[in-house]
Amino acid sequence: MASPSPRASASNAAGSVSMIDVAGPPDLILKDTAPAHLAASLYLSVGGYDASTRNITEMAVSFSSQGRRIGFVADETLTCNGLALQRRGGTFDLKVSTDTFAGKGVTCTYRSGPNLGTIAFTAPVAPAILSPQDNSVVARSARTPVTFRIGGHSTMFYVIALGPSSKAWSDPTGTRPPQVLLDTRAFCPGPGFVALNQFFDKPDLHSTGFQSVELHGQAVQQIGVTWA
Repeated sequence: MASPSPRASASNAAGSVSMIDVAGPPDLILKDTAPAHLAASLYLSVGGYDASTRNITEMAVSFSSQGRRIGFVADETLTCNGLALQRRGGTFDLKVSTDTFAGKGVTCTYRSGPNLGTIAFTAPVAPAILSPQDNSVVARSARTPVTFRIGGHSTMFYVIALGPSSKAWSDPTGTRPPQVLLDTRAFCPGPGFVALNQFFDKPDLHSTGFQSVELHGQAVQQIGVTWA
């Protein structure tokens, strides 16, 4: 497995980047933005690397036609479980506490004039590092156990431990609950982190009215520890 490169590190563990990407060609402006002309794309970001994002879920929804992203200039709206998403150019965005959607059915309704389309899926539960505990002291060893819970249908996930100047990671061992054993012997004593990074999709995703729909997501959980 190649070395993972999470945003977190012993010296840079905080911060989040907006999921709204304005790079690329100009948005396509359509006269008719009824859902029958659109393909929908959803991205979910669950959790984060610092305390300000740990319990936050962000949803970004964009639309395209013939492979080009759509820009909206009329009265188009999008709501999910009754919550209105903010429109920024061609993307609708919403940030909520993770427990707002976690493990629940989510139905999003897009409206363009008299036309509407729906998107439905079950939101994943939030990932969690079950042990060690946040802010605990962890002994360095050749087999440091990290037990965790993932959410949703995972396409890939890994656990990484970060020391003051070193890192270690491992594939899951397949135990229940999932557990990895990390070699932390090379770590210097002092503050560090343990992070879980998961990529997922939603097999139960479905829509009405749109040409197509896709959903991808990433879930992150990070705790602080002291290596002893």
